[in-house]
Amino acid sequence: MKFIKNLSNSEAKYKYFSLSIEAREEFPETNKLFDLKFKNKTFKIWINKKKCFMISKLYDDYEFQEGDEVKVIKDKKGNFELTVKK
Repeated sequence: MKFIKNLSNSEAKYKYFSLSIEAREEFPETNKLFDLKFKNKTFKIWINKKKCFMISKLYDDYEFQEGDEVKVIKDKKGNFELTVKK
């Protein structure tokens, strides 16, 4: 599974990004913590009840900006990794 999105101004400002319905099915249930690898670190992340991917914990390592392309990949073992491209 691969999910790619360019962040809107409000998503970057409020530290989240919304998921498509199709992508949402690939993630753990709402409010359940799961591991996400980002910049060689592992973070505990969750999807909120509005189907948004909460990225506030990642801001110490990267300050997300409007237009940044975020990509979340789920490998065959069920591990998640996020990358970002300006």
